[in-house]
Amino acid sequence: AGDMNNLAANADGVATVNAHLEGVPLGGGAVNDVAGRALIVHAAADDYASQPAGNAGARVACGIIKVTQ
Repeated sequence: AGDMNNLAANADGVATVNAHLEGVPLGGGAVNDVAGRALIVHAAADDYASQPAGNAGARVACGIIKVTQ
């Protein structure tokens, strides 16, 4: 579950994503729980072959996944 689908930003650099990852819990503390983990956005598309970063270029943004509700 480490790789999500590629997404594209518009001319203003804005990308919107609504993701549902099957089998990946959000909150609750399971071993594969993504709450508290990092999300990294790369400059280029992931080639889904090269590891570890899929030849996706520089890191351009990051954040921490949080449960807010």
